[in-house]
Amino acid sequence: MSAAGNETGFNDVGGGPPGDSSWVWAMPSTGMSWCECGEGHELNREIIWGFSRELGLERRRDLGYAELFELAMEVWRYDEVCSFFKMAVDDAIDRVYGRHARRYPMVSALDIIGYFSKRWQGCPEFDCEAL
Repeated sequence: MSAAGNETGFNDVGGGPPGDSSWVWAMPSTGMSWCECGEGHELNREIIWGFSRELGLERRRDLGYAELFELAMEVWRYDEVCSFFKMAVDDAIDRVYGRHARRYPMVSALDIIGYFSKRWQGCPEFDCEAL
């Protein structure tokens, strides 16, 4: 068994050794597909990094919460989101980074969005309220 709690190096409660969130990318995806082309493209750090360049965030070493949130919205091509999206991003922060912070190192931000994306099930429309 690994330090993370199972032989694959991750667990659903949140990760591997402190400061190492590479386990995110070994997790199976249980959420919706982030890509709508129908070809099943798997999201990875490089793809999210590309989105960060589109937003002009790649030059920053750390992202604030609003920037992290904006990057997650860009990856999913959402113009507006609901409270369920925010709760899922907050959960990803807790599980990957361990706590909410003023700033997140870029690699952690990419991993947070990766975790979010692997788990995002969408919002239940009947309960959905845009932020």
